[in-house]
Amino acid sequence: MAERTIVTGGLGYVGARLVAQLTARGDAVTVIDDGSVGTPRNLERAGVGGAVRIETADVRDTGRIAQLIGAAAPVTVFHLAAIHYIPLCEREPARAVSVNTAGTQSVLDALTRAGYDGALVCASTAAVYAPSSDAHTESSSVGPTDIYGLTKLWMEQAAQLFADRTRAPVGIGRLFNVIGPGETNPHLFPAIIEQVQRGNVLMLGDLSTRRDYIDVDDIARGLIAIADHVHRDGSLICNLGTEHATSGREAVDAIAAAVGRDSIEIVADPARMRVSDRPMLLSDCSRAARLLGWRARHSLADAVARMVAEPLPVLLDRDPV
Repeated sequence: MAERTIVTGGLGYVGARLVAQLTARGDAVTVIDDGSVGTPRNLERAGVGGAVRIETADVRDTGRIAQLIGAAAPVTVFHLAAIHYIPLCEREPARAVSVNTAGTQSVLDALTRAGYDGALVCASTAAVYAPSSDAHTESSSVGPTDIYGLTKLWMEQAAQLFADRTRAPVGIGRLFNVIGPGETNPHLFPAIIEQVQRGNVLMLGDLSTRRDYIDVDDIARGLIAIADHVHRDGSLICNLGTEHATSGREAVDAIAAAVGRDSIEIVADPARMRVSDRPMLLSDCSRAARLLGWRARHSLADAVARMVAEPLPVLLDRDPV
């Protein structure tokens, strides 16, 4: 019998790849998405072939979400709906807070209203951590440096309070920098690929920062592993990364190799420098390995090759990365 699952934000970049893996294992998935960023085309690109019901709704509409939860009677709810692109969050902080924090509280209230007794898995971010030159464990100090990280830290705290009050198992995946085919926001990798496809000169910001870039399909697999764990063993916070930090310069070199370019000229663009940009963001995923049996499988070169091989989606936000 197919397991019933809900994915909020299931038409988005990560959400669509999660839905693809859930349907591949036989789940009957209900996607809840307002369509503001995500599109059913993302499901097509991800190769979704199983049973998927798409419901258009805003996660801040508590009554509607409760109704959909009651109708779907899911065993697991994955909450991914959020505004993820940091420059957009900085430009529209009230919107980021409304969607990412009030939206999460609305989902929690809807679960309570619907009498939900399954598991909840929330997609958080490594941006909740305080800047450090060391790899972050789940017990590392939190201290977001941007609005996005703040909204996600609040989301985590609200979800943990929900778990304490209801005894519902809650899993939180702290995602490091997600890359791979299908990205629609102009983060570093899609922005570089788009510029490379147009010519030999790149206009980029600070390339000295180092990030832990992880393939989107590894992230989807990790979120499912977290769900399986919390069903068996209770609530959990878990990092999802590769435990390897890559500089912007190394990212350019990886993309150049994937497209067969010997050299690419880089021009520093002050407009692309972020006001707040931590020099290092690196994961320690020993907890995921120990408790979930999970490790990232895709190398950086593999993820980049897949991005280059697929047509680049229209980037939704053209502000500098």
